[in-house]
Amino acid sequence: MKHPRQLVDKPLKLTQLAAIRGVSDEYSHLGQDYILSHIVSNTGYFYSEKARRFDGHTMIICVKGTMKVTIDLDTVEVPPMSLVFVAPERVFKATSWEGAERDAYVLFLSNKFVFDLNIDLNAINTNIFTSAKSVLTLSPEKVGVLIRYFEMLHSNALSHSHYSRHIARTLTSAAAYQIMAYGEEDVPDVQSAPAQNRKLTYVKNFLRLVRAHHRRERAIGFYADKMFISPKYLSLIIKEATGRSAAEWIDQYVIQEAKNLLRYSGKNVQQIAYDLNFSNQSSFGKYFKNLTGMSPTQFQNQ
Repeated sequence: MKHPRQLVDKPLKLTQLAAIRGVSDEYSHLGQDYILSHIVSNTGYFYSEKARRFDGHTMIICVKGTMKVTIDLDTVEVPPMSLVFVAPERVFKATSWEGAERDAYVLFLSNKFVFDLNIDLNAINTNIFTSAKSVLTLSPEKVGVLIRYFEMLHSNALSHSHYSRHIARTLTSAAAYQIMAYGEEDVPDVQSAPAQNRKLTYVKNFLRLVRAHHRRERAIGFYADKMFISPKYLSLIIKEATGRSAAEWIDQYVIQEAKNLLRYSGKNVQQIAYDLNFSNQSSFGKYFKNLTGMSPTQFQNQ
């Protein structure tokens, strides 16, 4: 029997829109930012002999029918009225979808679009990462709320407005907060978590440290030393638990702080580079442009 990773396609690219149209009764996309599919039939394209590794974030809301999907090496059952999140670079395969009626929404968000979202990372309850559950079961009312967000994203993608991307970012951020609120209701308090969740407690401590020190410290080794573990082990834990590397989390906090300072502080780029502990304005500029696609000055003037 072949190892599952031998059956993995290349990462899904947003240029593969024809294949996505094939599984959708209702379909839309906003440039390279997101793809939204509403599936109410069991098309042949829904299943594949090959798994896929998505190069973005994927959310599936199963409204009717029971899905079975494989994420990496784990088979996950997704019952009606539930949501499953597939982090970037995870190996994903839909294996079955049973039930007299089938209804699901699939939202794919590109990594760059997610990185540009204006989410207050300090608002994230890291207890969510202590839950081993990959499927979030919701009430019909909560599913209805999320579907309304998805439907607004669908309408926004079809509007072709000058403001479409701004609207998309606001809607997606709001939906993310809503999902975090639902997830928070469904996870145990970290104090009552069993001993086997020790690794995930490291995640909570890491994000707490990043919130406190990201303005001055960007090296993974600094945070690993604070936690008395190796940088390699810390990176492994964070990636496994959150789907995002330790370096990506640090970058996310630093870029959010940089954007806030550029937009609201009234300081110039050189002063902000100093505030964020860069050796000079040039190194800050290269760091910022590498992660956002624009220079600090361009961002400040837009």
